Amino acid sequence: MKKLIAAAVFGIAGLAAFAGTCTITHISLVNTDGTHKTFAGQLDNTSGVNILQHNFLIAFLDSGNNVVETTTVPGCLRSVQDGKSDFFSATSTLAAAQTSVGLARITFDSNFKVGTVAASDISISNISVQRTGTSLVVKGKIKNNASTTLVAPGVCVVVRDSSNAVLITGTDSLADAAQNATQNFSVTIKVPADGTANSVDIWVDGLAGSASGAPVAPQSAPSNSVGVCTATTTAIATNTATATTTGTATATVTATATPTVTATGTTTPAATSTNTSTNTPVPSSTPC
Repeated sequence: MKKLIAAAVFGIAGLAAFAGTCTITHISLVNTDGTHKTFAGQLDNTSGVNILQHNFLIAFLDSGNNVVETTTVPGCLRSVQDGKSDFFSATSTLAAAQTSVGLARITFDSNFKVGTVAASDISISNISVQRTGTSLVVKGKIKNNASTTLVAPGVCVVVRDSSNAVLITGTDSLADAAQNATQNFSVTIKVPADGTANSVDIWVDGLAGSASGAPVAPQSAPSNSVGVCTATTTAIATNTATATTTGTATATVTATATPTVTATGTTTPAATSTNTSTNTPVPSSTPC
């Protein structure tokens, strides 16, 4: 609770001049890569101002509440209109033991812009969300249904835990999409291997008509369940063939008036072929 309150205050302070506030919610601070912690969350804009381009200032604190690292990251989306939300994540460069608290707020630097978004009509389909260990792969397809070319489409992936906190975000940049054009996207990001990653929201935006056009209203496909690729075993049959031949023969010569040669003995051919099948389990992965 202390971390949540601190993060919220950090976010509110930056927008004191606005009629309302921008509040940081749904935060988390988790180890996603085995070495460093990632701080992530959601910005809810109730400021009364429509925001376009913007960045987030992230601060990492140690157990004594001392700031040990700061970094600036762009929003996952190109806009955060009044009454809407945007998402962020930043991974510390310090060892996980050195970071205990994360704080975030929207920045008011030279990149900050206000304005309204353009209309959009984007569909998202063929969604696949699969985790193998700590690697989460999110794939799908977008289609621009609008008559205006969607310039530089951007895909924003928001990974959440079972309590709806944001664990990490990821992005993919696509080629321009004319009317009815489709694009495939793929985002691979690190997540905890313990199943903390529970669902994924997918957002898509872009620019209207040209590189200088206004950002379009983001479209979303929320609450996609995370599938898990589990290890299985495959039985391989091994056949072993063996052949054995045995035999003996002896000859006895008996001296008589009429020499004779008498062969005595036995020849016991014995050829056997033995096929032995054994199942040797070898690990394999279920295709995802």
